[in-house]
Amino acid sequence: MGSLSMAGKAPGVYIDEIAEPGPIQGVSTNIGAFVGPAAMGPLWTPTILTSFKQFTTLFGSYIEDPYRVYVTHAIKGFFDEGGTQCWFVRAGTGAAAGLDLVDQHTPTATNVLRVTALNEGTAGNGIQVKVDDINAGSAKALRATPAAALVTAAAGQNLVKTGSELDGPLFKATDTVYFEKGANNERAQIASIATDAAGHTSTFTLAGNLGNDYSGGTMRIADLMPTQTVIRVDTIAGVETGSYVTIAQGAVTEDAIVRLVDTTNNFVTLSKGLTKTYTMKAADADVTLKTQEFTLTVTLAGSPTETYTNVAMDPRHSRYFANIVQSALISIDYSDPPSTTPPAKNVPKTLAAINLTGGVNENLNALTSVEYIKGINALRRTSDVNLIAVPDAVGSKMAAADTQAIQVALVNHCQSLQDRFGILDSRPVTHPNNFNPDITQQRSNLDSDNGYAALYFPWIKIASPFDSTQILVPPSGHVMGVFANNDNTRGVFKAPANEPITMALDVELQLADADQGLLNDVGINGIRQFPNQGIRIWGARTITPPDSTQWRYVNIRRLLIFIEKSIQAGTRFAVFEPNNLSLWGKVKRIVDDFLNGIWAAGALEGATPAKSFLVRIDESLNPSASIALGILTAEITIFPAPPAEFVVFQIIQEPGGSFVNEQAA
Repeated sequence: MGSLSMAGKAPGVYIDEIAEPGPIQGVSTNIGAFVGPAAMGPLWTPTILTSFKQFTTLFGSYIEDPYRVYVTHAIKGFFDEGGTQCWFVRAGTGAAAGLDLVDQHTPTATNVLRVTALNEGTAGNGIQVKVDDINAGSAKALRATPAAALVTAAAGQNLVKTGSELDGPLFKATDTVYFEKGANNERAQIASIATDAAGHTSTFTLAGNLGNDYSGGTMRIADLMPTQTVIRVDTIAGVETGSYVTIAQGAVTEDAIVRLVDTTNNFVTLSKGLTKTYTMKAADADVTLKTQEFTLTVTLAGSPTETYTNVAMDPRHSRYFANIVQSALISIDYSDPPSTTPPAKNVPKTLAAINLTGGVNENLNALTSVEYIKGINALRRTSDVNLIAVPDAVGSKMAAADTQAIQVALVNHCQSLQDRFGILDSRPVTHPNNFNPDITQQRSNLDSDNGYAALYFPWIKIASPFDSTQILVPPSGHVMGVFANNDNTRGVFKAPANEPITMALDVELQLADADQGLLNDVGINGIRQFPNQGIRIWGARTITPPDSTQWRYVNIRRLLIFIEKSIQAGTRFAVFEPNNLSLWGKVKRIVDDFLNGIWAAGALEGATPAKSFLVRIDESLNPSASIALGILTAEITIFPAPPAEFVVFQIIQEPGGSFVNEQAA
């Protein structure tokens, strides 16, 4: 907490506002993500969706040929069951045609922009791209010299007077001017200008006093010097914030970026000071400023020609390429890795019309586990993913080894990032009368020590979108929708089990209690049909080893993800603060308040907050050696409430009657 300085203040009452960290806001838990094939749309690009209609607009409808693609049904099921947002990554074997545009760096140009066909396939190889240099703005640094000699320019004074009222309009306030008389010369800045038409004079008030007398001498715009950032030009047409400019006077030249433009007085302010000197005598060569833009032309036989003029590279510019190039044929983005060439030489080089190359048609029959794993990895940089599924990992074209490879990659993805949870599908039942060996073998190939995924069995039947029949689909999309809806209505601490899958009409296989008992013991969550209760998720276990209890339950794992990520985001204010008792107290207070809210919602086990969690930040956790290393350690102990997986009624017969004792085991 800073102290309010009273220096120079009159006695009285003053207000000093102190900023304190606010309460911890819970992070999202219900944003899903899917990876799979689609009929169209960008490959390997995480795209946020808020409705199934948006999915079909961007990625097309259901795919049945050469085989049924399940991810489309899964996304439909997610939204039907109450999900509100999900990401989608399209995986495929196709490739979009592309072209790298190189910059103007010499002697070795580097890739600066990548042009890519919007759709994969060989058709993109017919797209042509052409690049032309253009200077949207071209200006000269203004020179100005009074027509008459200086009448008054005394040493030690800041007033300069000329003998003509026409001299004043030649200059602007803040102009840097140069005075010269005999052997004396100096630079000064004009603070204000006044003209007297009746007296035929112009009076210049300077920002400081002159060091010498220049009466009878000359005044002109000063030379442009190193470190100077402001230049007055004859026109600002085509010059704006973010313009790359090349400043030149004969062989003297340099590049710069425009930070500000004064459209009233034609002052251009650069983002960095000049590095060279440009002379401004009347006989000297002009000092020019030319902006550096380019024109992009895109053509394809049978399609309208697209021409984008005055395209700029700086995001502050009104013609920034990412905003201006809205093409029906191509997308354009920075090269990866990005060019290290500084402005203005990082503008694309002139290029004659040339075809994109590398387009390959999509072939779903060639899709392997490699493409699905690539799609999973594409979500690594997407931070707001909470749930993730790959329904087609168990599709008809995937052998058991492919399913294992994809699902293991998905589990590792969740476990390494520690902020998302995987929903895994069982493979289709091939032996209805002896299904246990297949599903238990699949389960034995999956493991997450910390419970970052769950496996669901069997598939469900839903209404066919094509006719009045029913089709079997993997359950992960619908299950994810139930997760999301459960989080919205009850909270992430409530196990997403004993919840209906409202769009399911039947199940692939009816499970008896004895069947599910064996599956439940090894962490396979059953989906069951109950009379008059519909089809329900009837399991809440993760794929942690069966003999491990700490991360056995889905809601415990997901609650801890929620708490950890919420605290991580809510205490970011503490980074770089002084590591002392005051900071410890602030952190402890807001974490205590947050966990107290979690307890009040029913997520924790104890009857009181003190029996439900403990937050400790003290000297034993933070010795002087740790503080010297910049480390603040807080120990948080939490007692989450596990689900009542087995409800046991003990019925005891006694003389005179009976009673029921209900207990959770």
